[in-house]
This record gives sequence, structure tokens and C-alpha cells, in this order.
Amino acid sequence: MTLVTYLFGAGALVSLFMLYQQKTRRGMLLAKLSADVLWSAHYLCLGAFAGMIPNAVGIFRECIFVKRKTNRWAAHAIWPVLFILLNWGLGLRTFSSWYDLLPITASSFVTLSLWIDRPQLTKLISIPVSCAFLIYDLVIGSYIGALNEGLAILSIALFFIRSKKEKRMFREDIKTDKPEQITSNAPITDYAAHLSYEGNAKAHRRGDAFAKDIAEHILSDFEREGDKMAHVSTFTVMGGCVYMSYYANKKEPSENPKDQTARLCYAPLDDLESKTFFDLQTAGDTLGGKIVDRVYDTILMPWDERTLYVLWTARVEENYYRFYCPFDTHTKSLGKIGINRFKVGNVVNDFSATGIRSALTAGGIPYKSMYADIGIMQKLSYRLENGVRYYYSGAYSGDFTCLIKSRDLITWEYVSAPDFPNDSKWENAVYVWDDVCYYFVRQHSENATGFLTAYHLDSGTWEKPVLIDDCQSRSDFIRYGDELYLFHAPIDREHIGVVRINRQRLADSELVLCADMHASCFYPFVQYYRDGELAMSYTVNREHIRLASFTFKKYL
Repeated sequence: MTLVTYLFGAGALVSLFMLYQQKTRRGMLLAKLSADVLWSAHYLCLGAFAGMIPNAVGIFRECIFVKRKTNRWAAHAIWPVLFILLNWGLGLRTFSSWYDLLPITASSFVTLSLWIDRPQLTKLISIPVSCAFLIYDLVIGSYIGALNEGLAILSIALFFIRSKKEKRMFREDIKTDKPEQITSNAPITDYAAHLSYEGNAKAHRRGDAFAKDIAEHILSDFEREGDKMAHVSTFTVMGGCVYMSYYANKKEPSENPKDQTARLCYAPLDDLESKTFFDLQTAGDTLGGKIVDRVYDTILMPWDERTLYVLWTARVEENYYRFYCPFDTHTKSLGKIGINRFKVGNVVNDFSATGIRSALTAGGIPYKSMYADIGIMQKLSYRLENGVRYYYSGAYSGDFTCLIKSRDLITWEYVSAPDFPNDSKWENAVYVWDDVCYYFVRQHSENATGFLTAYHLDSGTWEKPVLIDDCQSRSDFIRYGDELYLFHAPIDREHIGVVRINRQRLADSELVLCADMHASCFYPFVQYYRDGELAMSYTVNREHIRLASFTFKKYL
């Protein structure tokens, strides 16, 4: 009987140690449920009913509490009151000595701590709880119980030491006495050309063929079964697999960052229906001891032959950040989550809404109004600078859009922003070729055009913009052969437009096709797929993340 008693105690000890390492309320409840079952059996074998009762009551308590987020009846405030009264009622019936009050009192605090939806506070309350049980166990001779409480206190201390260390990942923004220089939006009045698809029969004929091509070569949908919403895709092909990133809502069919998840998915090229999913972060998760309350745009960027980075936007304590996580394509495993950095001159801040503003202000750089989330565009292109490979992309927040570059996909350096009056808003497509960054960005909704321009890195000058019919959606560049092409939404999000960029004279760029896709087909991302040809991932009604291949050379 003594051996059985200690076996129950050892199992409970393991469960409780795991409890204090959990970062979610659900994980803590399940670990506590397991511990309560085992401790009830342990104290029953010892004949210590004052210790058994709160653990036995706890079994029913955790079964109710774990359903609190999914069942309305389990969220009623009557439950913690009921369990506290039940503990005291049963405990007083078996009361025989002062120390019998210790586990009953401790259980009341446990009930409150598990009801509170704040894992850190739960752990803090658990310290006096463990101290009370430690004294009780020593008095009744449950030495494994006493060992457990000592380890529990140690485990909680380790968690807070680790959390304090993790908090260092969030840096304080570098402060400056310089004033902010906020610039205003303004319509573009001085432009080199206006490219319109209206009346371009050739572009529409090619578009009809392109739409048919896409419809006939749908490869697969990449959302997960049970997703209510999925949006904004990026894909790449590495080592015989397709990797796809996007964000999803598993709770309701809406684009609501309070319920969204940043996700990576992969499937073998020869079996696209055999998918594996990784949820990197969901609103409500804890990172660095802080609660992530919103999750948004999720992209991926290949780094080398076995590593890709997944980057996404999330809000922590009212401030949006860009996070990243490496993924090893050989071991199919995720690395550690980190925070991207934003650099202006010698100032390096977190890549956050406040970090961007304070770094630009410290650098004396004017910027447009920033609001809501922040983003980095997913298409990478690179340029050698003094023997170092710099990757270029676009960054944005609200009306502010700019060029950025990075040597490691972690720290991103500010390069420039269009210096002429414009009405930019949100995503800006960027592609560097030789010493020129080509740049297309949507504008405010009252405009019927986006604008194409180019930044000359050697001279630090912007070209006069070219207006292109656009419905204000996300766009993308792709280099195909010896030409650069822009994919965008010219009319609405059921149309795909393609522009051949004239790199010598932007005003002479050619409208290649305008395709009526006859269905939702927006936020296209184009990348090489197989045999030197392309594929396009896109969102369908915010319900499907779809991948389709096409033969681009047919339209050129």
C-alpha cells in the first residue's frame, strides 16, 4: 500500500510541475486536472481526508473550467462560488485539527486563480497555496507531497525568471527630442503617364485566356479543415515541397485580428493533399510574459537551401510588432520566435508601430500618418552592396509606405519613401533590379489608380510616377526572363491585371492582360513553381487559400 501511495504521489508531482510551465489557461487546467486525480488517490491511501477532499472537488472543477471558453453555461460566475462552498462544507465535516484548514483554504485560492483568465496571476496565487500544502504535508507525513510543493514553488520561480529574461526581447524605443514631421496625403497631379485597360481589346483577350488557364490548373487549397476565414498568402517551393503562409480565423468567418492565427503549411509537390500545418501564434497567446491580443498579416521568406523565415504582425500591449520565426525545411521544425528590428541610421528599434515612428523622428525623416497594423511585403529581391547581399522589400502602416532592406531578414533598414505628393495607403510592392527599386502602391479608395515609380539607389532620386488603373488591392512584382512584370487588381478583386515594366522608361510600360476571373481572386502572389514556369496563390472570398499554375510565356 505504501508503494501505491508513493506512485500516485509521484504521478501527481510530475503533473503539477508541468502545470507551472504552461503558457495557456487551457494547458494549466488540464495539468491541474491530472494532478487532482492522482493527489486524491494519494491522500485517500494515507487516510488524510482533509487533503483528499479539495483535490476530489478539483476534478469536477477543472472539468467545468476547461469548457468555459466554448460553452456559455460553463462561464457562469456561480461555478467558482459553488466549488468554494463545496470545499468548505465537506472540509468542515471532516475537521479534526487546525492543520485540516490549510488544504481547504488553499483550495479556495486555487479555485479563484484558475477562474481568473490571467496565467501569470494564477502562478502568483499558487505560491501561498503551495506553502499551505507544504505545511500540511509535513504534518501528516506525506513527504512526497512536501517534495512536490517545494518543487512547485521552484517551478513557479523558474517561470518568472524565464519570463523576465524573455521580456528583454521587447526593447524600449530610443527616445529623441526632435519633433515629429508628419506629412499629408495629396492627389498626384504631376505624372509621366496614365495606363488604362479601358478599350484595350488585346489585353482583355489575353485576360480571357489567362482566366481559363488558372481555372483549369488549380492545384490545391491550403486552408485547414475547420477554418472559418483564411487570407493573405505567400508560397515558395523548396526541397520538393510547397510552403504556404497565411493567417486564419478558426472561430468565425470574419477578418478579425482578435481571433486570428499566423500559420505555415507545407505539402510535397507530388502530393499536395498531404498537408502539414504549423500554427505559430494565435491571438491570446503569451510571448515574453505579455499577452498577444491581435494577429495579422503573415508571410514567408526563403533564406537558404534549408531555412525559411515566417514573419507576421501581432499586437502586444496596444502596440503592433513584426515577429519572425525560422523554419528548418530538413527537420520540419520551428525555431524560436523573435522580434524584427527597424533601423534608421544608427538607431535600431523594435519593428513596431512606435519603433518605426521614433526611429524616423530621431533620423529627422518626415513620414505620413501611420495607423492600425504594420507590414512587410513578401516578395524578396536582392542587390550586392560592398560585397554584402541586401534583400529589399516594402514596409507600410496606414498612409506611410517605404523601401526597406536587410542583410539577415531580421533587422530591416529604412531606405527611402516617395518624395512627391501622393495618396498612398497600405501595401507597396517592391523589386530591386541592378541599382533601381521599382515600386507600385495602392492609394486611397477614392482614387481609381495606383502609382508606379522607381527609386535610383546610386543617386537617391525618385522617378516621376505613372498612374495605372487599380482597385486599391495588394500587388506583386515578378521577374520573368529578362523582363519585370506587375500583377495587380485593375478593376476589382475579381480581376487580375499584368503590366510589363519598361525599365528604361516607365511611361512606356505595357498593359499585357486584364483577366476577369469570374470569382473572388485577390491579393495574388506570384512565384516560380515547376519547370521554369509560375504559379499564383490568392484568396477566394477569404475562405480559401488557393494555388494555381499557369504558363506565362503564352501571354507574352
